[in-house]
Amino acid sequence: MSTNREINRHRMSVITQRAQIELAVERLSRFAELQRTYAGQLNEIGERLVQSSLFTAYCDCRALGVGKRADQILANHGIAPVEHGRDREREPA
Repeated sequence: MSTNREINRHRMSVITQRAQIELAVERLSRFAELQRTYAGQLNEIGERLVQSSLFTAYCDCRALGVGKRADQILANHGIAPVEHGRDREREPA
């Protein structure tokens, strides 16, 4: 039989997971909007920062099990799908 403490702990973990998912989705949306809005206006460092932030938020969404939702957010912002795996151009020979 579960105690009240165990039930409350379970509820908190569910709330925390939902909050994590919503935070990751909101971050991805915000970074996608920044990339779309400021594309071409940023210097190389700014572009890299936005792209890195976008990729990190995307990875967080995938890790939390909402990869399809993340793909849809990128598509809605006109951003090409994120490549899964290493960037072939940057790999050492």
